[in-house]
Amino acid sequence: MRKLATAAFSFAAAILISHYLLPIAWLPFIAAAAAATSLIGLLFRADVRYRILIILLSLAFGFIWRWTYVGRYIAPAARLHGTTATVTATILGYPAPSARGYRIDCAISLDKGPALGARLYYYGEAHLEPGDIIEFAAQFMRTDGSDNTERIDALSSRGAFLTGYISGEISKQSSQAKLRYFPQRLANSVAHMIDRLYGDDVSPFMQALLVGKRDKLNSDTALNTALSASGISHVVAISGMHVSFLMSFLATIIKKKRLFAFVGIPALFFFMAMTGFTASVARAGIMQVFLICAPMFRRENDSLTSLSAALFVLLLANPYSIASVSLQLSFAATLGIILFTGNIHSAIAENLHESKVIKNSAAKAILSFAATSLATTIGALVFTLPLTAVHFGLVSLIAPLTNLATLWAVAIAFPAGIISCIFAYIAFPIASFIAYPVAAVIRYVIFVARSCAALPFSAVYSSNILFMFWLAYVYVMFIALPMLRARIRQYILPCCLAIVLLCATFLLSPLLPGGNLDSITVLDVGQGQSIVFRSEEYVAVIDCGSSSGEDAGFIAHEYLSNQGIAAIDVLILTHFHSDHVNGVEHLMSRIDVAALCIPDPDGSYLADDIIQLARRRGTDIIYVMESIRVSLGLIDLILYPPLGYGDENERGLSILALGNVSALITGDMNSSGERTLLRFALLPDIDLLVVGHHGSRFSTSEELLAAVTPEIAVISVGKNSYGHPASETIERLEQFVESILRTDQMGHVTVTGK
Repeated sequence: MRKLATAAFSFAAAILISHYLLPIAWLPFIAAAAAATSLIGLLFRADVRYRILIILLSLAFGFIWRWTYVGRYIAPAARLHGTTATVTATILGYPAPSARGYRIDCAISLDKGPALGARLYYYGEAHLEPGDIIEFAAQFMRTDGSDNTERIDALSSRGAFLTGYISGEISKQSSQAKLRYFPQRLANSVAHMIDRLYGDDVSPFMQALLVGKRDKLNSDTALNTALSASGISHVVAISGMHVSFLMSFLATIIKKKRLFAFVGIPALFFFMAMTGFTASVARAGIMQVFLICAPMFRRENDSLTSLSAALFVLLLANPYSIASVSLQLSFAATLGIILFTGNIHSAIAENLHESKVIKNSAAKAILSFAATSLATTIGALVFTLPLTAVHFGLVSLIAPLTNLATLWAVAIAFPAGIISCIFAYIAFPIASFIAYPVAAVIRYVIFVARSCAALPFSAVYSSNILFMFWLAYVYVMFIALPMLRARIRQYILPCCLAIVLLCATFLLSPLLPGGNLDSITVLDVGQGQSIVFRSEEYVAVIDCGSSSGEDAGFIAHEYLSNQGIAAIDVLILTHFHSDHVNGVEHLMSRIDVAALCIPDPDGSYLADDIIQLARRRGTDIIYVMESIRVSLGLIDLILYPPLGYGDENERGLSILALGNVSALITGDMNSSGERTLLRFALLPDIDLLVVGHHGSRFSTSEELLAAVTPEIAVISVGKNSYGHPASETIERLEQFVESILRTDQMGHVTVTGK
């Protein structure tokens, strides 16, 4: 059976290498070379011979399969790439909100060959359901990254090799109300039923937990951030854990093994279909089938073999799924559990058994349960921790504690939630009665996530070089001690040293380059703005948003955390456009903010969300209706109220900083607003001008530049379709400013005190 594991992992290695390192055109030749090289195995003994043959032939098959798959699916996508075409497609899911209006997945019908997966973006509302056949005109772009196009692994790994931007109307031709679309329709119906059963604070969590619908949860930035920072975001990402919950629930009801197999396997595949056959669910489903069927064929289940079989099936279906983050994390977690959890649990259990201090059997049972949970969590983290650092740039240090505190609750809420939804279709009052304690359990999980995420340094960023050295030490220790056959007591000193070194990384982080105590830093958040002021021990942040895909809240908190900053004294928002504030909820969810200074919100939905979060977090809210002065160590910030009328750009705050570093920030104010500001305030010469409106030609007038004569101008700009910064603005700046800096070219820009 282990030969199957060797073959599957070799096949996966070929897919991985060909995806990231090798040109497609080389693959047939490399496959032929691997197959020819396998003949060397005939020169060795039986065991070595089989191993060489299996590895090299599996590599050859992996290379040739990737090449074949490209010809079958990517070549048709390449023909549509960059064109506007009218096509017919079958809808595969329900529309979901996006930054571009709505998005929906479909399968485009081609004259020859299989249907081609695509994700469509469109404005306006269109009542579409799985199975609908539609006709539309769209501009198509490929997602596989070939020919220097943008690679979107999240789409290609799910079989969507095109994105389409629909122009014009969507014409609905017919509808296929086939059985194959029933799971998706049921999942949508269950999501609506969850809305009826559970309150607004619990419903988004339950929809993600039970049917994998994350639209509402994704809109709650504060909760999403808390789940990520506390290390339990996996509980609402439908995965193998949910499959285990489902099968454990069925096993408690059905005791007979054959009946369990007869009912459990169809239920398993139905659940997989409801949740969209994501990589992690498919992996767990295949492994569960092996586990269920092994006794029926009088075989022992081998976890490593079933894991490798699942990997082989998924990559055979779509080699591009190798780039799926959920697949990588799912397989890494499962492999870690298989290889390490048993040994970790045995070592802990042995010490509990030998302990003479704990004599109460109930206490030992509770500690045994905790030991099992802890061993499983540690085993899962062994391989997922580096992947998390690479993919998300964030590692939760508190994850073992939060998983220990919440997984038991999720294990209860998942089957109880399913039961409540079943009863909702039969007797809604009974369902409401069941849902009440379930909601209480979920509120507990959310409370733990928010509380743990709010702790200082609950999560650290992989961009912190000191932390990465600490993480390397932990892994060396983790590998070396078992190899030396160390006893549990011998782990105490290295673990204590790890804690001391971790504390040292937090203390030394402010001493890293960029950690000046008297400075202004314009952060590189793409097409948006976020500025950090530091003076002595005080910190202020002005704006936190981006419209070019970057998470400004993540970037701002990453910068602050790496500087050892655990709180913000004042957060100032110039106005409520998303490119200036859409990262605020993330930032405020991760770090304490003493005071929030804002203009009149005037009914902005973004402002309402921020104000509600500030109130929950105990942040003082200051509405700037007249000029106010904020002392920040050696720097004074003068906040000018909105001076203009019309659109929101003209109803924003402007900020003058006076001290060792003098600066002016005008938000998105245009030239007429700048002239009004010059009449309203006596502006001195300054060191730094943060160029207005990201370098728009309508801002940064000659009158303003002549009045303040800045030495340095910084343009906070990223990928955009507005032409920022405009050539006219650059020409004006060159006449008055010695140095012009851009965040899209230089990254974070820091100006220090004289």
